[in-house]
Amino acid sequence: MRPMIVRHARPLAVAALVVGALLLAVALLSPQPTGMFAGAVLAVLGILQLVNPMLRIDAGEVRVCNPLGMTMKRFAVSSPADLTIDGKVLRHVPSGKKVVAVGFAADKSDVAALRAQLQPQPNA
Repeated sequence: MRPMIVRHARPLAVAALVVGALLLAVALLSPQPTGMFAGAVLAVLGILQLVNPMLRIDAGEVRVCNPLGMTMKRFAVSSPADLTIDGKVLRHVPSGKKVVAVGFAADKSDVAALRAQLQPQPNA
């Protein structure tokens, strides 16, 4: 299995960044500082989602990462047959566990490339 990365959906990351920046700007103009915290958190979350992937697939393992880039779950894989996409959920076949949901929060082109790699290749 060749290494690949599934990124966060760019529109969601950009939206979090823009809303966070707007909240931060409005909070700086108002006398109440509570909006500054929310704006800063959303802006940082948007930046982290743009920079860090949500899923890394290497030769021997699949790693689910949080927006900070830390590995949250690991699954050992030996071949593409160890993974399957059931609807919008990536599953680890040997354990039967859900790896991650690859719905609207995942980049569509990365998910399409993953689907193509996991599909059995017809013999030519």
